[in-house]
Amino acid sequence: MFTVTERAAQALYQFLQSEGKTEYAVRIVAHEGGCSCCGPTYGLFLEKESAPGDTIIHAGQVKIFLDQMSSALLDEATLDFTDSPEQGFFIDNPKALSQGDCNQGCCC
Repeated sequence: MFTVTERAAQALYQFLQSEGKTEYAVRIVAHEGGCSCCGPTYGLFLEKESAPGDTIIHAGQVKIFLDQMSSALLDEATLDFTDSPEQGFFIDNPKALSQGDCNQGCCC
């Protein structure tokens, strides 16, 4: 199951407040990597409505939408937030490949 830390949920809600969009949800999208050595790539988007078949996760005051493919790729992953040394969200995904040295000139 995909989880969201309390710190990430708070940071998402603060962002939504700062944008005046607290009625929106956050859609997290995961796509398979472009070659055998790359793990998934991720995107975060704001949306008002879920789509049919979406998984809906309630994290604090924020709703998270995941489509079926993203839900499968993010199973066992965690969304977290850090404010040092660089502020931002990150996804810890134990299922993602992290070899990074395939010597094939790809996205490594």
